[in-house]
Amino acid sequence: MSVQFHEAVKVGDVAQDSAVHLKIADREIALINLAGAFYAIGGICTHGAARLADGYIEGELIECPQHAGTFEIKTGKAVDYPCTVNVKSYDVRIDGDTVMIGWEPL
Repeated sequence: MSVQFHEAVKVGDVAQDSAVHLKIADREIALINLAGAFYAIGGICTHGAARLADGYIEGELIECPQHAGTFEIKTGKAVDYPCTVNVKSYDVRIDGDTVMIGWEPL
């Protein structure tokens, strides 16, 4: 199957080194602008059900605002306890001035 991309936001809508929470096609997504490159991961912490976009970005990690567990921004990998279950990582591309997020259809 091929990845289907969905319009997310305009490039300028996400400040550098910050994140926004999006809901696209029933998926909760954290879209992160890390030093001008965009990454998309599952938007809800697998430990405490908090929005990751409300957390703190440190280097290439995002920290859950609820219990301080961290995830790799580029992969969604759970790094620090209490987070032990990874979040999904999504494909991102830029089309003109629009950020597109993609995944394979179910």
